[in-house]
Amino acid sequence: MDKHIVTNYDNDLEYIKNMIIEMGVLLEKQMFQAVELIKVSNKELTLNIIETEKKIDISEKKIREYATNTLSKRQPLADDLRKIIVSIKLATTFERIGDHSTNIANRIEIAKVVPSSYTTDSIYRLGQSVLKNLSQALTAYDQNSEKIAVNVSNEDKKIDLIYETCFREHLILMMENKDGIGYCTQMLFIAKELERIGDLCKNIAKEVLYNVRGKIL
Repeated sequence: MDKHIVTNYDNDLEYIKNMIIEMGVLLEKQMFQAVELIKVSNKELTLNIIETEKKIDISEKKIREYATNTLSKRQPLADDLRKIIVSIKLATTFERIGDHSTNIANRIEIAKVVPSSYTTDSIYRLGQSVLKNLSQALTAYDQNSEKIAVNVSNEDKKIDLIYETCFREHLILMMENKDGIGYCTQMLFIAKELERIGDLCKNIAKEVLYNVRGKIL
């Protein structure tokens, strides 16, 4: 293959990876803001999250189109084919995480006033754990690290346990104080959004492992 063509092909692969990383930066910022909203409701932050979601959607479409064009134009094999397939799947996963973060912001808007009987911060702590694991998953992709990817999957098991604790705790709160049922219900919806983001972080890690090992787990 002509050296010039090879160089252009390498540039295509590098460009796709850079787009994924840029999308990941947007995603991490949005997720951070969503978790902060759980602690303190803020209209401006909510609008920022919704605006970032639009940018994430545009990025997902751009990556998918560019990667698809690269597939048809270059007809890659083996490692290069995996890189492009993984990039398409990650862009879709990132977009779904963005949707869940926006859902959290919308749930906070619905919940509005925090009842005086609501004294727990367990869902905020769940959000912090999920955010940390998202950051790890993005790092695993950036560094193509099998070790970090495996750790992401292990941390997700802990996140599932935290979610279960949050669920039981909020059921007790609702039984003890009926006035807080509406708010606790919204918070449980938020906890579920966070749990789903945790699962998607694990999916990111699986794609990294597929890219590194060359086989589907």
